Amino acid sequence: MASVVGAFSAPPAQAETDTTLAGPTAAQLKERAAGCETQLSSGKYAHDSGGTRSVAVCGSGNAVHWTADFDIDCDGQRTTQCNENTDPSFQPNTSWNQSDGRPLNSAGLPFIVVPLPSSTWDYRGAGIGGATVAAVVYQDKVAYAVVGDQGPTGIVGEGSYKLAQQLGINPNPSTGGVSGAVVTYILFPGVTAAPIENQPDALTKGESAATAFVSNTPTCTAGGLNFPTYATQQSGSTGPQVKAAQCLLGVDPTGTFDQPTVDATKTFQTRVALPADGIIAASTWTALLSAGDKPTLRNGSTGPAVARLQRSLTASLGRTVAVDSQFGPLTETAARDYQRTRTLVVDGVTGPVTWTALQAGK
Repeated sequence: MASVVGAFSAPPAQAETDTTLAGPTAAQLKERAAGCETQLSSGKYAHDSGGTRSVAVCGSGNAVHWTADFDIDCDGQRTTQCNENTDPSFQPNTSWNQSDGRPLNSAGLPFIVVPLPSSTWDYRGAGIGGATVAAVVYQDKVAYAVVGDQGPTGIVGEGSYKLAQQLGINPNPSTGGVSGAVVTYILFPGVTAAPIENQPDALTKGESAATAFVSNTPTCTAGGLNFPTYATQQSGSTGPQVKAAQCLLGVDPTGTFDQPTVDATKTFQTRVALPADGIIAASTWTALLSAGDKPTLRNGSTGPAVARLQRSLTASLGRTVAVDSQFGPLTETAARDYQRTRTLVVDGVTGPVTWTALQAGK
């Protein structure tokens, strides 16, 4: 895995008919991924070893994304472009293999690299694995790739020789890549190419997932999420609670629990390590309603985060906690009851530990 080395000259132009896209534009994807609706990583990553940790892994809608640099991964099959002579760090293997058992071909397959699981983040908990499809954006270019390799635990921002070519980045493993937080990586949990080396399949599925991603409303109207109880919703259910769940899941809020809603529910459940049954019962409601940042709230706190807590406690405890955005005695009692029944420290203060439990659907 090569590090970025200064400026570079563009590689020779070449035909890339496999990247003629029908999906969203680069600008649309970057705009949709500009915020960090939910930080999935417990810390941040550096662009390069020893660098400042400034890159968070985020969740928005049904996607996982980060913005970083682009280092060249030339590992895998030996080719003219990728071998021990062209890349001093060359390794003749990849974390995931082709369907024929051979390592991936960095010079022929666009793939990205995810950090090895660590206390910072474990991609597996987000429903990501080998062959997960991703959209990668650089300047005005979009390319579709798959998750194909793992990298060091402390850094993020790496892709294959072929992916660099498609993005117009110098693919030379020794001198190529691009520095700075200028490349956006958007992964779609549950969307996989079959087999991993099937580029047309990755392209078709990636365009569809990316289209759904940019069309999702990033936030939901708070009033439309408030209910005295949250009933179980499943395939065939209809009504305002289905619409609220669809808004939280980032799918078209039709009010009918259709197959896309089932699929989105399973993807979300996988991401938060709940049983992926496609049914929105108390645990899934709790995780959906509590998603977001983890501010410390206590008696006297006010604002949207308090309303989010009140909705989450209503779903988790199975009793109404009035949603008024005011952290008063009743909300404190509910918070203490929640902490007591989940064997947490019972102090009525909702901090990161309590939020983490809520976001896990406990």
